Amino acid sequence: MIIVRKENAPRYQRDNITSYLLLSESTTGAKKITTTLVEMEPGGKQMIHFHATEQCYMILDGEGEITVGEESKRVRVGDSIFIPSNSPHGLINTGDQVLRYLSAGSPVFGKRKESEYWPLLPEAQLSL
Repeated sequence: MIIVRKENAPRYQRDNITSYLLLSESTTGAKKITTTLVEMEPGGKQMIHFHATEQCYMILDGEGEITVGEESKRVRVGDSIFIPSNSPHGLINTGDQVLRYLSAGSPVFGKRKESEYWPLLPEAQLSL
């Protein structure tokens, strides 16, 4: 069993957003799933992007507005959002507290590209 803690996970920071790479090929050897925890400060914005894999978001804290394709909707704690393959999508924190969500999907990059986007922190360790 492999357990990855947020505190030791590789992280990526940009535009008032911090993403923690939890389960992936780099952190656990997982070949068919990647999960990330994302913390978005008030006013933070995930730019519209797309990729070939399906994905889902589960809103854990806060509220925001998500766009998938041509449709935008308000989301809040407890909402799960399905994002089909190749659908443009992005999220904005519209609240006054941190918006946290768990993202799960098929790997987008593969291990080689993963290391470019998710630099491993020197203190990163996996607990077995």
